[in-house]
Amino acid sequence: MARSEPGVIRRIAASVTVEQLNILSAVAVIIFVYFQFRTFFKNKKKVAEKVCTENGRPATEKRKQTTDKLVGEDHDVVEDHDDVHVAREILYKAHILPENEMLRKSQLFYEQMKIRRSVRCFSSRSVPLKVIQNLIKTAGTSPSGANLQPWTFCVVGNDILKQRIREIVENEEQMNYSRRMGAKWVLDVSHLNVNWNKPYLTEVYQPTETGEKQPTYYNEISTCIATGFLLAAIQNCGLVTVTTTPLNSGSQIREVLQRPANEKVVLLLPVGYPAVNARVPDLRRKPLEDIIQLY
Repeated sequence: MARSEPGVIRRIAASVTVEQLNILSAVAVIIFVYFQFRTFFKNKKKVAEKVCTENGRPATEKRKQTTDKLVGEDHDVVEDHDDVHVAREILYKAHILPENEMLRKSQLFYEQMKIRRSVRCFSSRSVPLKVIQNLIKTAGTSPSGANLQPWTFCVVGNDILKQRIREIVENEEQMNYSRRMGAKWVLDVSHLNVNWNKPYLTEVYQPTETGEKQPTYYNEISTCIATGFLLAAIQNCGLVTVTTTPLNSGSQIREVLQRPANEKVVLLLPVGYPAVNARVPDLRRKPLEDIIQLY
């Protein structure tokens, strides 16, 4: 059998014409070119998938999974919450000031902010809507977990709605002071003139999720940071406010304003001009050496 194989091969080769060999060669070349192109595009797709994994949705999904894990576990920790949903990057144009100008501006800003106080007595003078819109736009520049911006600022200017919200808050606050809060808490805040009576009311109100029920990250922390921006903006334009937590009245306020069930009221901020006879507690802020630690 082994000796007869060369003869068989010679007979087959002799029976093949030149045309058939040309056709066979052409087919082989086509198959070779096909596999070369297939390999090329497959590798290109892998590169694109890798880029997408680093700069797009797959990376987002992978990194989102790490956000619920504890820091210190064996995984990549999300270091920048703004970057969980990675968007197309653009060049950041820094506006760098000379050091003397930095010092001057930082000092002026501090001088303006250090006179900020929580004011509970407001004038009836109305604030221009455009000013309120600018304040909220400023708050909207705040960083947020995964850049999801999980906030909605509800501006309540209607007197009937404000009165209804005031009644809800005051009823709940009265119950908190008389039943829910401990006596020590009531005594601790007594010097601040904090009580269940809320004769102000206008605005800020925040959701925990989007209308599509997309998970949000650190939504309350993000909202509170945005509120810090808003407080600074309010002080910057010469208005006053006081931060108010609605505690157990959030669901009722949500119903009055007809907000979706997935939203949660985080803060109420009355915004306006101070009353002529407005008074504030005579407080002293901690000195710098008590609130800073250099390393």
